[in-house]
Amino acid sequence: MLRNGKHSTRGAWLSAWVFAGCAAAASAQVEVGPQVRIDVAGGTFAANETTMAASDANPLEVTGAWNDWRRSGGGEVINMGVALTLDGGTTWSDFLVRPPSGNQSGVEGDPMTAADPRTGYLWVGAISFAGNGGVYVARKAPGAANFEASVMARATSGADKCWMAAGRAHDNPNATKVYIAYNEGLLISSDLGQTWGSPRSLGSGIGFLPRVGPNGEVYVAYWDFESGVLMKRSFDGGNSISGAIRIATRMDTWGTQDGSRFPGTFRVPPMNYLAVDPNDGTLYCVYFDTTSRSGNNYNVDLYFTKSTDRGDNWTTPRVINTDNTPPGDQFFPWLEVDSEGRLHMHFFDSRHTNQNDDNVHGMFDNYYAYSEDGGDSWLEFRLTPNSWDSDNDGLNRGSQFIGDYSGLAVAGDLVFPCYLSDQNGDSDTFTNVIEVGGEPQPGACCFDDGSCLDLFREDCATQGGLWHFRTDCGTYNCPQPGACCYDDGTCADILEMDCTAPGSSWSSGDCGSAQCAPPGACCVTDDDCQVLGPVACEAAGGDFNGHGSSCGNACPCDKVKRLKANCSLSGTVKVVVKFKDASYNGQRIRIAIGSAEFETGVLVDKAKLAAGPFSGSQTVRLVSPACNDTATATCP
Repeated sequence: MLRNGKHSTRGAWLSAWVFAGCAAAASAQVEVGPQVRIDVAGGTFAANETTMAASDANPLEVTGAWNDWRRSGGGEVINMGVALTLDGGTTWSDFLVRPPSGNQSGVEGDPMTAADPRTGYLWVGAISFAGNGGVYVARKAPGAANFEASVMARATSGADKCWMAAGRAHDNPNATKVYIAYNEGLLISSDLGQTWGSPRSLGSGIGFLPRVGPNGEVYVAYWDFESGVLMKRSFDGGNSISGAIRIATRMDTWGTQDGSRFPGTFRVPPMNYLAVDPNDGTLYCVYFDTTSRSGNNYNVDLYFTKSTDRGDNWTTPRVINTDNTPPGDQFFPWLEVDSEGRLHMHFFDSRHTNQNDDNVHGMFDNYYAYSEDGGDSWLEFRLTPNSWDSDNDGLNRGSQFIGDYSGLAVAGDLVFPCYLSDQNGDSDTFTNVIEVGGEPQPGACCFDDGSCLDLFREDCATQGGLWHFRTDCGTYNCPQPGACCYDDGTCADILEMDCTAPGSSWSSGDCGSAQCAPPGACCVTDDDCQVLGPVACEAAGGDFNGHGSSCGNACPCDKVKRLKANCSLSGTVKVVVKFKDASYNGQRIRIAIGSAEFETGVLVDKAKLAAGPFSGSQTVRLVSPACNDTATATCP
C-alpha cells in the first residue's frame, strides 16, 4: 500500500515442468501441492499485499500476512491479517494482528514478515496510517501457538512501505539483529524485536527491502522513482550505511500509481527484489521492466542479475521468464535463496490470456519458479488452476487494487508462496506447499470409483488417478462416487467433482437409492414453453412449473386465442376468453377486473363473465391460469 503520490480443477498436484533459460534445466524433484486458502476467516472481504516467512531453524512453523478488509462495513477498514501453521502447512490458523490500542487506526497495512534462521523466531508487522500511528511489530517464539502483543518499532505519522529481515549480528554469530527498512530509514533491534532504535536515513526512494548476509552484512534494495535499480549496504550492522550502488538501469519507468502497461486498472509500482545466498553471500536481484512495445501494448518481463562480490559488480540483466506469442506480462516477483543455494521465486503472469493493456478485466495467474544453478536455468510451475480477473478485487473503488507485491518463504525443503487470487469472485490469500529435493515418495492415488493405491505421482497420472503428496491410502480418505441427477431424470454414479452439467445435482449414495426428479415445463415467455430442469430454466429467464410438469397447460398465454372485454352503459363489464383448443374444458378460471377477481367456468374452449358495476377504465386479465395479456374495458 503505497501512499506516495509520485485448467483442470481436478489436478491435485502440478506435474508439468517448464524450462526457461539457455543452460541445462534444473534436475531436482519438485512437487507442487494444490492451492490452500489461508485467509478463510476473511470471508468474501478483500485481501492483498501478501508476505510470508519461515526458516530452517523451525521449518514446520510458517507465517503469512496480508492487507485484510474483514472488518469493513459501509467504508473500508484495513487491518493486517495473519496466518500461522505449526505443522508445515497441513493446518492454518487465521487472525488479525493490530498495533497497541493507542496506535490503532482505520488503515493498518503494508504487512511484513521475517524469520530468524538462528533461533526460529517469527515476526509480523505493518504500518498504522494515522497521526497516532506508525510501524508496529509482533513476534512469535519457537513452539508458541500465538504471537506476543505487538510493540511500536516507530511512532510516526509519515511511515510508508516497510519490509523486515532478521539475521546474525555482524560482530557476534550467536546474536540476532532484526531490521525494518521503510521510507524514513532503517530501524534496528538487538533484542529480538522488543525495542528499536531511531531510523537511520536511507535517502530518497521507496520499496526499501532489507536482507542479511551470512556474516551479518545488511543490504537494502530500493527504487529511486526513476531508472535506478539501487542498493545500499552496511558491514557494521547498520551503524554506517553506504551510498547508492546501482544494480541495474531500467529501460522503462512509470509512477507508483500507474498500471497502464498492464491489463486491468490497478497500479503496479516498479519495485526491486533482492535475495542473499546464506552460504557464500551471492546477491541476486529480480525486477520487472518493459522489453518491447507493440502499439499501445507493453511486454513486461522479469529481469535477473547477480553479484558475487557483495554488490560491487553485477551481471548484465537478462529476462528469465518464458513467454508466449503474443507475450504476456510478468510482475510482482518475490525471490528467496535456501540453505543449499537454490533459488525460489513467485510472480504474477498474464501469459494464458491474449489481451490488450486497455482491457479492464485483466486476466492473470500465479507462478512459482525454481533454479538450482544460480539462476542460469529455471523451472516454472503454474499455481492457479485457472486465470483470475483483476476486476474481482473485492473493493468498491474507481480503479482496481490488487496490492503492490507478493511473498514467498523457504524452510528446509519446503517452499510456501503467498499470493492473491480472486478465482472465487473476491480477492483471497493462497499458498501451495512445495517440496524440493530428495527422492520421490509414493502417495495416495485416488480413482473415480473411490479406490486408492499408494503410487508415485507419475504412475498415478498414467493410470488416470488423482495424486496426493505427503499422504498414503491408510490415512487419506479418497472421495467416493455418489448419485448425480441430471435434468432429464437420468442418473450416473460418479464423483461429486465430475457432476458439473448445468442443472445437475449430486448426493452421496448411489443411483439405486436416489430419486432423480424429471425436468418440467419452463415458460420462457408467455407463449413459449420448453421442457427444462430448474437451473436451465432459470438461466433461460423462465418460470419453472415443477418436476414432471408438461407444457400442455404450462404457459397459459400460449393457449389463449383471444381476450375481449367491454362495458355497458350500466357499468357491467363483460369478458370473453377464447382458448385455442379444449384443454381447459370444465376447469374454473379466475379473471381480474381492475383490483377485483371473479371466478367462472370454461365450456369447451370458451369462458364468459359479467360483473359490475364499474366506472372508468378497467384493466382485464387472467389471474388463474396466469397470463400477462390484458384487455381494457371503458365504463361510463
